[in-house]
Amino acid sequence: MSSKKKLSSRLSTEITRRDFLGGVLIGAGAALLSAPAPLFAAKARPKEVFSDPWTGFGGVGDYARSNGNTAAVSQAAHLIRDGHAPALAETAEDTGEIFDLIVIGGGFAGHAAAFQFHKKHGVDGRCLILDNHPIFGGEAKQNEFDVDGYRLYGPQCSNGFGLPTGRDGLSDEIWKVTGMPTGFEFAEPAFGSSKVDAPLDSFETMYWAERRFDTGYFFKDSGWVKNPWRDELRNTPWPDGFRKDMIRAFEQRKKYYQGDDFDRWLDSMSYKDLLEKEMGLDPGVAEFIDPILAISSYGLSSDVISAYAAYLLALPGTTAYGSFDLLDPSREVSFSFPGGNAGYLRHIVRYLIPDAIEGGESSEDTLNNAVNFTALDRPENPVSERLEATVIDVRHEGPVDSADYVRVAYYQDGKVRSLRAKAAVLSIGGWVARNIVSDLPVEIAAAYDEFHHGPVLVVNVALRNWKFLDRLGISSARWFEGFGTFCSIRRPMITGDSQQPFDPAKPTVMTFYVPFNYPGHGIKEQGVLARNELLSKSYAEYETEIRQQMTRMFGSAGFDEQRDIAGIVLNRWGHAFIAPQPGFYFGKDGQPAPKDVVRKGFGRIQFGHSELGARMNYRNAITEGGRAADQVMAKF
Repeated sequence: MSSKKKLSSRLSTEITRRDFLGGVLIGAGAALLSAPAPLFAAKARPKEVFSDPWTGFGGVGDYARSNGNTAAVSQAAHLIRDGHAPALAETAEDTGEIFDLIVIGGGFAGHAAAFQFHKKHGVDGRCLILDNHPIFGGEAKQNEFDVDGYRLYGPQCSNGFGLPTGRDGLSDEIWKVTGMPTGFEFAEPAFGSSKVDAPLDSFETMYWAERRFDTGYFFKDSGWVKNPWRDELRNTPWPDGFRKDMIRAFEQRKKYYQGDDFDRWLDSMSYKDLLEKEMGLDPGVAEFIDPILAISSYGLSSDVISAYAAYLLALPGTTAYGSFDLLDPSREVSFSFPGGNAGYLRHIVRYLIPDAIEGGESSEDTLNNAVNFTALDRPENPVSERLEATVIDVRHEGPVDSADYVRVAYYQDGKVRSLRAKAAVLSIGGWVARNIVSDLPVEIAAAYDEFHHGPVLVVNVALRNWKFLDRLGISSARWFEGFGTFCSIRRPMITGDSQQPFDPAKPTVMTFYVPFNYPGHGIKEQGVLARNELLSKSYAEYETEIRQQMTRMFGSAGFDEQRDIAGIVLNRWGHAFIAPQPGFYFGKDGQPAPKDVVRKGFGRIQFGHSELGARMNYRNAITEGGRAADQVMAKF
């Protein structure tokens, strides 16, 4: 039985207030709470957080209680999904607070909306951000470890950025105004320690920068092949025909459509159809790319994802249509802060709430110092942030056309409360937005029915050393059987005195991006199957799989999981990515694209999240959140 069926079968049709506020998982999750203790739990030190057998070890520092969607966050979201929140909202206690703008969601989009509001109203306006996690950031959060005297960091999901381009208006503006650095330094290997060429983030070598750095492919029967593309895949065990199709997919620049409306043409078919029906490639090519497609932006498999979505990522077969060329040696690679894009978001938070992070205003302080949680939500703040506040209901007070306020109900600290605002921006995913807006118009609800989402699991493994990688001569790895498909270390950014080392004999963080591909099923079914797999295992089960996979791949190079692993943090994101089907971008049968319908908003409520843009990344999140705030402020 699937996790979803287990959950539904045990959920009472009359969920009580006590059930909602109880703080325990239900259905399949309840069984996981009694799962065997993981290996690492027995070794955890007092300041390290182990939340529960499902959420697992959270690391150290301010983010230790917020590794991905924790058990508590997942439970609340599922009760909202199942329709129990509106009745609870009727029992909410009114706080008496009135804000000019309420922003729901504390990721890049939500903070961009608050930034636009603050830019227009300054200290004369009052804006409140409500976020359901214990710390701000959305998917732009970090994991932290203390290992052998070093503080180590890894991205929870959002990772990799580029310097301002001049083409991304609001993103570039926020970068400048918030004091983001304009130049970066990265650690060099200790003298004589290693010649491994490692990327500057833990994401790009899964595809875009794979040929620039030392990457290995692991084959179960034949072992490692280092930098396989440098000899045109000749050292792989793949048959000649498949190898030639792979090279044609990745390197050919032929156009299969000559019209100026190539974007609509690409959006009319799945990516798999482009590869196989238009280009005539072996089905194994799509099978090879499916995990890249899933863990990079879209969560699901190529047979249900628009070919235009693949074009936006410059994936094989699309670069001839004008997307960037990943083989261009002058193309700038991505950078990464120690905690991924958490570093960028922290700069925005500190700008909006100056006391939010302890210490001075330097970038070093912003990245490294502790969060001052008491400063986030003060009555005198022009912009405030209220954490662990799960919004369960949003509605206009009275008819939409004449309402003066929006009422928002949320759960926090065991109570359901409500407050009012002149307007609201929902900078959260569509799977939540469509379930909490009580007076959602029929056309927006229908558009949201066309929004599908895929999950991802991001795992950060703290290592006491990476000598085994140095012996193999690689920094990143891909494999084709077993747990996951890709992992990487990176060359750390220099951010002050708490510098991470870059020496094979010293600690580092290895990041795994884990897809859940179910090709051959419809888009809805793929999402359900993938999420069920992500959510159905305990921390201990995942920990065992990770240790076994690493031993299988790296054991021959001297890796010892008992000796070399210092900690493992799981970050589960059940709806990490929008999964855009053909027609999502430009519409079908003469109908508008669903994202364009949602973008219109209604009354005093507007929607702004990266899934409404071209693809989900920090720049599109900022653009969409800012756009939503501008639209709703223009009305009122």
